[in-house]
Amino acid sequence: MAFWTKSRWFLWAPVAALALVGLYAALGFWALPRVLRSQATDYVSQVLHKPLTLGEIRFNPFTFQLDVADIAVGDAAGKDSRPLVALRRLHADFQVSSLWRRAYVFREIILDGPYAHALIRPDGSLNLAELSPPSKDDGPLPSLQIWSLTVTGGKVDFADWSRRVKPEKTLSPIDFTLRNFSTTDTGSTFTFGARTTQGERFGWSGNLSLQPLASSGAFRISALQARSVYAFLEDSLPMQLSDGTLELAGRYDFTGAGPEGVQLEITLAEARANQLALRARGVEQDWVVLPSAALDNTRLSLGRHAVQIDAIRIDGMKAQLWREADGHLNLERLLASPPPAANATPAPANADSGWTVNVGRFALEGGDAVFDDRAVRPAARFQLAPLAVTVKDASLDLARPLPVEVRATLNKTTPVELQGTLVPDTLAADLQVKLGALPLQSLLGYLPRYPALTLKSGRVEAAGKLVMQPTGAPGPDLSFKGDGAVTGLNIVERADGRDFLSWERVQISGIDYSAAPDALTIREIRADKASARVLVSQDGSVNLVSILSAPSETPVAKSSTPAQAEMPLRIGQLTLRDATVAFADYSIDPNFSARIDKLSGRVRGLSTATDSVADIDLKGQVINQYSPVTITGGTRPFAFDKHTDIAVAFRNIDLPLFNPYSGRFAGYSIAKGKLTTELHYRIDDRKLQASHHVILDQLEWGAATDSKDKVSLPVRLATSLLKDRHGVIDLDLPVTGTLDDPKFRIGPVIWQVIKNVLTKVVMAPFSFLGSLFAGAEDAQFVDFAPGSSVLPEAAGAHLASLAEGLADRPTLRLDIPAGTVAGTDDAALAQQRLQAALAGEGDAVALDTLPADDQVKLLSKLYRQVLGHKPEPPDAEPSTDAADATRKERHQARDQAEAAWLQAALLAHYAPAPADLQSLGRARADAIQDALLAGGKLDPARVFITTNKAPVVQAGAVRLELGLE
Repeated sequence: MAFWTKSRWFLWAPVAALALVGLYAALGFWALPRVLRSQATDYVSQVLHKPLTLGEIRFNPFTFQLDVADIAVGDAAGKDSRPLVALRRLHADFQVSSLWRRAYVFREIILDGPYAHALIRPDGSLNLAELSPPSKDDGPLPSLQIWSLTVTGGKVDFADWSRRVKPEKTLSPIDFTLRNFSTTDTGSTFTFGARTTQGERFGWSGNLSLQPLASSGAFRISALQARSVYAFLEDSLPMQLSDGTLELAGRYDFTGAGPEGVQLEITLAEARANQLALRARGVEQDWVVLPSAALDNTRLSLGRHAVQIDAIRIDGMKAQLWREADGHLNLERLLASPPPAANATPAPANADSGWTVNVGRFALEGGDAVFDDRAVRPAARFQLAPLAVTVKDASLDLARPLPVEVRATLNKTTPVELQGTLVPDTLAADLQVKLGALPLQSLLGYLPRYPALTLKSGRVEAAGKLVMQPTGAPGPDLSFKGDGAVTGLNIVERADGRDFLSWERVQISGIDYSAAPDALTIREIRADKASARVLVSQDGSVNLVSILSAPSETPVAKSSTPAQAEMPLRIGQLTLRDATVAFADYSIDPNFSARIDKLSGRVRGLSTATDSVADIDLKGQVINQYSPVTITGGTRPFAFDKHTDIAVAFRNIDLPLFNPYSGRFAGYSIAKGKLTTELHYRIDDRKLQASHHVILDQLEWGAATDSKDKVSLPVRLATSLLKDRHGVIDLDLPVTGTLDDPKFRIGPVIWQVIKNVLTKVVMAPFSFLGSLFAGAEDAQFVDFAPGSSVLPEAAGAHLASLAEGLADRPTLRLDIPAGTVAGTDDAALAQQRLQAALAGEGDAVALDTLPADDQVKLLSKLYRQVLGHKPEPPDAEPSTDAADATRKERHQARDQAEAAWLQAALLAHYAPAPADLQSLGRARADAIQDALLAGGKLDPARVFITTNKAPVVQAGAVRLELGLE
């Protein structure tokens, strides 16, 4: 029995063991999966309030391996067909050694095809947060060891509906491995890899410990799309990232707990952006493109709140910048703060991040920046390419001056250099600036516009120190001290394409400019080979006046600020070297042209100060070195009508140069002569006093012209009168007037003065000569007694003065009329002969002194002797009142009548012959000629006796009028 009993135990023991094993297997293979399904479903439903679906659950109780397929936790609201989280297969290999290791030990955990749908809702809540159970403190973490954790084929769909554009991103596939993980202080290693549908890749590897919480390792982000970054950081970025990729790689060291709190140290071995494109919000075009941007040796310390970057390098940047018509820069929009999110809490105004950021060096190379200034007309375009910018020792301390260096080529031709310091916070700057040979066409929008002119060429260059002060700082807001130059300037008139103003080089030395308050001082301006053209058009207008009198509106954007006072300007000295001023007059035919060459000298003291007078001292030549020009004096440049005192002298200019004017206005061309003129203009408070000292040497007229504008005066005679014995005409032409008279024009006034002089000289030549030689004006008329050739005593002195005047005017000829006055000289000569005949008879007594009867006796006696017969006078007819006369009175009347008859008969006998009258006329002319030539000063060849002009009776005398030719 005992044996049997004992045998039975031996028999049932295996059966019982098998039964227990079977039961254990049944519980493990069949019951436990059902329990796990039920418990998991109830927990997710009751605690998390989410639906849970599970696929096949398998558990091997002998190997402690668990496999669960098709795990999915759905959204309770059912608004999205996608699960919140899902897993294609879970494999866990639990180790029995956990019993004596006193820890949950897993040899391997495999998560195949994990999925998560992460959504940030419009209110900022995260949907996955709903999967967290209600928090309660369960004490310390349980001991856990995982020898190998593997994630394969993972996928995460992430969306952020709290942002305007509702960005979405998918990470797939996600692969992750974790080795030797433990919740104790034993370290573990892991690797993580993920990729997005856009080809973005994320890699992370390192070690991890939970007690203490710490991790260190390396990470890499490759081909991260800039659009992805912008989509999720739109509310934090001032600009839109429209294109490009980012590359990051580095190492980190993290400590979660310790005496100093959480510590994180990150070192970026690589931080680079490729083809990064930036634009302002809401625009369709990229404004800035960075083909390559990199950070060198970047270090971040969370504990020290510090970021240290050895260098920021940008290669090949392309930027499109401009200024709008209202003066705003598009860069302002590019850097504008983003609008606050609807659920964002504004930061305090005095918030301080507490972080320090230091950049050892910022370097931009190979840049290409285009700036369009649309606030001026025409719009100006400036291209800086290649552009290089270097900034050293940058930081978040924007009040600290930064060393800056900029090198560029402007508009493909002009080198530009800036070097100095810049304060970003206030935009204060202290820079050395160098600009070389920039074409002026680039600056047309900033220059006054004259529609009649075209800027053909010219370059500007400058070098000096530019200082910008912060607002409120003492001194000007902006100042520049240095030198500049404008070379190769050529401005032409648009109508005919002819040069208006040009120069080879204008050097501007000692520029001292300041803005707010505005002031400009220049030590010296030196102009080399400057040339200007003054033109009188066919309509009589002067190009200088029509072009410069009223420029169009300066093409700078209008400002709403009140007009400011005129900027103080002072130029120490303006120096001209080898300048030319050309003059052309197309209002006359043939055209006139002349020029002043080699104009050199200086103008000192140019200033806008009201009491400043500029000193002028210039010398040049007209046509050649033998005709010098000098300009001296002083003026107030910006108030010339208040005070001007200028003297201009032209010497030894060939007069045939002025043939276009002489032919038109004088009616003759000029064959020979020289011009010297001294002009003196003085203006005081708009009152003009001008003197014109004109000297014409050896002027000789040529052929006459048929000009309709010639003066109706004997120009040749006037010339001869004005010439002295040396062939010189010396004139003083004073002009006075006021600039307030709208009709006052200096040119017409001078011409009128000249015409007045000519008229006076021609119309009263003897008076003109008398003004030079006293008494000569009285020699124009010589009065003789009738029948006489005896020159009056006073006339001799007058003729001597005239002779002296004629000797000093060698081109003048004098005409002396030889003639008698019919009736007057005939009667006088007959009377003289009758008286002589009476005197020959011993009766020298004048007849008119004798009584009538005695006259009858003398005349009757002479009558019988001369005529040979007794006179037979007609009977005298008694007068009407004879009846009342006495006998004596009647006898006396008969004697008077007889005496008159006898005298008339004898005078007829003694009447002069024509030869006698001719002799009398010639004797008179000879008397005048002898008086003129008596002093020996006057050439007899210049005195002509003419019979073309007869004498006249003037106050009982015979008057001869001398003539000049």
